[in-house]
Amino acid sequence: MKSTAAPARVVESPYLTAQEAVVYLRLNTLSSLYRLIEEHKLPAGRRGRLYLFDTRELDAWVKGFPSALELARAKKAS
Repeated sequence: MKSTAAPARVVESPYLTAQEAVVYLRLNTLSSLYRLIEEHKLPAGRRGRLYLFDTRELDAWVKGFPSALELARAKKAS
């Protein structure tokens, strides 16, 4: 008897974990990633204790464009 259940759908998220961000950005170590976060050079969000990285924000950061987070910080400072 064949199963009539629909196949499970995988929802792709634009968010990466810290380990995935290291690979995505081609950094050497996880500590390099955390150093960039501490220096406010890398756009990152938190959900509890977990850092999450939006791939669109990381792409903008790599290309040298200001991220939405950086624009918000600049607006708040002025």
